[in-house]
Amino acid sequence: MENKKIIVTTSWDDGYPLDYKIAELLDKYKINATFYVPIRNPEYPVMDAAALNNIANRFEIGGHTVNHIYLNTLNKDAANYEISECKTMLQNRLGKEIEAFCYPGGKYSQRDIDLVRQAGFLFGRTTRLLHTSPKLHPHLLDTTIQAYNHSNAVLTAHCVKNTFLLPVIQNLFFYKTNKNFPKLIETTINRILATGGLFHLWGHSWEIEQYGLWKELEMVLKMLAFNSEMTYLNNTECWKLLSANQ
Repeated sequence: MENKKIIVTTSWDDGYPLDYKIAELLDKYKINATFYVPIRNPEYPVMDAAALNNIANRFEIGGHTVNHIYLNTLNKDAANYEISECKTMLQNRLGKEIEAFCYPGGKYSQRDIDLVRQAGFLFGRTTRLLHTSPKLHPHLLDTTIQAYNHSNAVLTAHCVKNTFLLPVIQNLFFYKTNKNFPKLIETTINRILATGGLFHLWGHSWEIEQYGLWKELEMVLKMLAFNSEMTYLNNTECWKLLSANQ
């Protein structure tokens, strides 16, 4: 990747019916995305076949298990079913290869990483935040910022849990009381535009609706849009480009 270039990718989890609204905003600002869709979800409704096909005509669809279940609660056979069968079912429904996978709740082990790879997915997207480096972890794609207003305490705890302390220092989480996600994105973008890197925004349409964050989301997409220094890719395009450059 050339210096002072930034790759922008976004991803949206759970296949909630309001994903169509996110897709409309992404179309408006010409920003690419991957939508991770479970076959079923006991917590929230999942978009119907017509809506799924509509989004799949414009954006990448990724696997998100059959039943949107945390893989760390399952034995190996059950976890393998959730991972491999969601790929098969989505491919049959859409008539195209499904290459990206996302771990529900960000819960996974090395066993699950291996199962994702064996099922034919290129990578598993995590929920690990504040990563901007173009260097990839084996078979894992991390994220930068969630479309949600986490407190500084949560962001700092997240970094400490993942032994990833640089963002704590860069963003001075311990000095400021709360982090508004558009402001955090603005700060992050300004920093990595100077050096090059990856910016990965992710979220849930049900969460954006629940907390009234549509205005903030559009503000962020407008901030990211139409920048000649940015390359806008879906998650798999991002993975393939970064893999080729490593």
